Amino acid sequence: MDEPLLIRHAGPGSPHRASRFFRPSGAQPHEDATAMLLSIIVVAYNNEDYIEQAIASCACFDDPDCEVLVVHNRSTDRTGEVVHELMDGRGWPLRLVSNDENVGPGEARNIGMRQASGDYFMFLDGDDWFEPGAIRRVMDRLRQWRPDLLMFNHQRALADGRRIPNIPNRYVDLRDEAADLSDPDVRKGAIRNLHISWNKAYGRRFVEKHGLEFPRLVYHEDLLWSIKAMVCAGSFHFMPDIVYNYRQHPQSSINTRNEGHFAVIHECRRLKDFLGEHDDYRRWYGMPLYGYAQSALYGVINTRYRIPESREEAYLRDMVVLLREFRSLLGIWKPDLLFYAAMTGRRGVYFRAAAWAARMKRMGKIAFDFKMKFVRP
Repeated sequence: MDEPLLIRHAGPGSPHRASRFFRPSGAQPHEDATAMLLSIIVVAYNNEDYIEQAIASCACFDDPDCEVLVVHNRSTDRTGEVVHELMDGRGWPLRLVSNDENVGPGEARNIGMRQASGDYFMFLDGDDWFEPGAIRRVMDRLRQWRPDLLMFNHQRALADGRRIPNIPNRYVDLRDEAADLSDPDVRKGAIRNLHISWNKAYGRRFVEKHGLEFPRLVYHEDLLWSIKAMVCAGSFHFMPDIVYNYRQHPQSSINTRNEGHFAVIHECRRLKDFLGEHDDYRRWYGMPLYGYAQSALYGVINTRYRIPESREEAYLRDMVVLLREFRSLLGIWKPDLLFYAAMTGRRGVYFRAAAWAARMKRMGKIAFDFKMKFVRP
């Protein structure tokens, strides 16, 4: 039987006063961090239909070098009950932290890292899952390379059953081979990859050395975390294996229309401030990271289903202020159609410009693909 322990989180301003933490019988205390290779931190919130698949996909319950730690964000459905059934009814050796309220995915990961025992952290959302055998392969790579940061591939799982593999990066030639991205020139391309927290494994010492921590946000909480990790890592490796299945469904929070998506402006501003404080990072990575910030900022409003219509012009105004500061910091004078359209503060002008830019981008891709048919391999 698992032994329940009451854990109080004493961080300044912490909104959750206590959590219930279950440690499997015979498990070593948290302080013995050298005895285990990998901690998989599963963030669970209203995932009753998916949480069993997510936890089962970790598939390392019999491996003393791996643990599964579930951080439950006080769901309003049966998610917590399902996790307890897996622990009590099936005897799955899980560690469970139950928060008194929904603290968001970022803070839940912070709590998980503080309680984890592994030398490395991985993250899994409660409605996603790992590919069969993927965790074993990740652990093999971690033992082989001992990197600060290991990035792997993922695929989108659509509601109709289709699986769409991620293209690792169009800015750096990763192909289908393992790659060492530690060289700054190579990393410049790699950091333009999708900035998500769950497509990487992070070294504990690396995370602690650089003080990496997620903000308490519901949206875009892993943007700056992932960028800082990719920029600051001393040793950075990539494995092409598809490890993670990202479930896309209409009720996902990222697909809802609300003002929470203004958080992308806040996080991109923190990115700008980070570059302003670090001359070396700004010189090496300023331009590709500005390009990523552009994509993130434009992407949120261009979808037309995230920002409330009545707030779109306010979003444009805030975005322009940030981009102007960003361009000044990096000395950018290159014309940018969407930036100039946003400067008008008129949503109609901006969306017409965005539609035209999207057509030009599609035509450019068609021309590039046509050209590549005649280029010898």
